Amino acid sequence: MTPYLRKLLDRSLHGPVSDFKCRQGKRIRGSLLQLSYEMAGGVGMVPSAVSDAIESLHAGSLVIDDIQDDSRLRRGQISLHQTLGIPLAINAGNWMYFHALECLSDAKLPDPMRIDLLNAMIRTARCCHEGQAIDLEARVDRVPVEHWDQTASAISRLKTGSLVELAVRMGCIAAATPDPLLSVLPALGRRIGIALQMRNDLDELASITEVASIAPYENSYDYDVPVRDDDLRNSRLTWPWVWASQLTSHEQCRKWSLGLDGSQKQRWNVGKELFLLTGQHGDRVIADLVTEQMHLTAEHVIDHRLLDQMSEILQAIKQPSWPDVAIEGMHLGVSQKADR
Repeated sequence: MTPYLRKLLDRSLHGPVSDFKCRQGKRIRGSLLQLSYEMAGGVGMVPSAVSDAIESLHAGSLVIDDIQDDSRLRRGQISLHQTLGIPLAINAGNWMYFHALECLSDAKLPDPMRIDLLNAMIRTARCCHEGQAIDLEARVDRVPVEHWDQTASAISRLKTGSLVELAVRMGCIAAATPDPLLSVLPALGRRIGIALQMRNDLDELASITEVASIAPYENSYDYDVPVRDDDLRNSRLTWPWVWASQLTSHEQCRKWSLGLDGSQKQRWNVGKELFLLTGQHGDRVIADLVTEQMHLTAEHVIDHRLLDQMSEILQAIKQPSWPDVAIEGMHLGVSQKADR
């Protein structure tokens, strides 16, 4: 390739992809990949081809997801399609999918292991797309309330759950783990992924509650307020809606869901009410789910050093990172409901 063509490629693909991958997220999948590798008997670092494949698949899915949601932000920065343009961002996201597969197909690994890794990644990519299809189609204002639980469960299991399960499974495969452990750890990874999705859903409402409490703007972007409200803006059926259906009447849930078609101020008011109702309950559900997975892992892994590392990684899911104003608002909301 000539220097000029290389310059075009770097500007339109390789440079933006590299910058995007350098953005700091929670890194939970990468950490669980390494940890599951060690739990399964792997020595040293997991093969770089495996970690690169996981990172590329996940990054590509984030880019495509942001386009479908018209997200303004990703990991605290402007989303890729907002800076690069939708056509090039689609190309970059899809390129990362194929790059993930190429990482594994070119890896210097035993053929049976490489085939198992590729099969696991292909199945997961298919599951993620099925979960995304349901997520895009199942607007909370159109799905009957009695179907909210099973729909949110399916979305979380097929999307976030399957990606975290893949990280754990690939760590086990790379370590050539015996079958009994391979049948246990990935399933734990899936449930951790569901807890991660719950935390992400709740954190978005907490962030909206903070901004709505201190600056009730009609349009926050005019004031450079860095807050994601993709779920509310796109009427996504997230876990707080499920918890709300368990804590209040279906009529109230339906009223809130229909309010998402109004202005941003109206949507954010709905989000604030939803958070005040479900924040503490959701936090307990997430903490219980993570604690349960830790206990189940401890039944199969006896290395306390690895268990301590897993516990530290999962604190990012188990413990909320809500701003004080959101927590105070949540407590006030609970107190007011008790007074009534």
